[in-house]
Amino acid sequence: MKKLIFVIAAIMMVALVAGCGGHKSDLAMGNDLFKEDNCAEAVPYFDASIENTKDIMELAHAYFLKGMCAEKSGDMDLAYEKVYSAKVVACYAVANNIQASLNTYARSEFCQKIIPDMLKKMEDKVSDPAAIRKLVDEKLHARYMEKFVSK
Repeated sequence: MKKLIFVIAAIMMVALVAGCGGHKSDLAMGNDLFKEDNCAEAVPYFDASIENTKDIMELAHAYFLKGMCAEKSGDMDLAYEKVYSAKVVACYAVANNIQASLNTYARSEFCQKIIPDMLKKMEDKVSDPAAIRKLVDEKLHARYMEKFVSK
C-alpha cells in the first residue's frame, strides 16, 4: 500500500512539475517549429503572436521569422513585406528607447545594418519594393492608431 501511495505521489509530482512553466508563447512555439524547418506549422503561431503580443520586440521577431518562412517558400513579396515590418517595429523600439537595456545595442545593429542589408538583397526578387514599404507603413500606422489612440 505504501508503495502504491508513493508511486501515485511521484506521478502527481512529475505531472505538477511538467505543468508548471510548461506554457510557451505563440512566438516560442513558432520559433521551435522554425528551427525544425517546419514553416508550414510555424506560420500560424507567428500570426497569433503578431495579432496578440503586447511586447514590441516579440512583434518584430514574429514578423522577421514569418518573413524568413515566406522567403523559404519562394514568396519574395511576402518575405520582403514581413522583414520590412520587422525593421520598422524594431527601429521604432530602438528610437524610442522601449525596453532599453544592454540589448539595445544589439537591436540597433539589427535595425540599422542587418535587416537593411537583407532587404537590399531581396529587392531584385520583389515586384515593387516601394509599394510594399508604403503598404507596410500604412498598415502599421493604422494598427497602432487603432490599438493605442482610438481607445
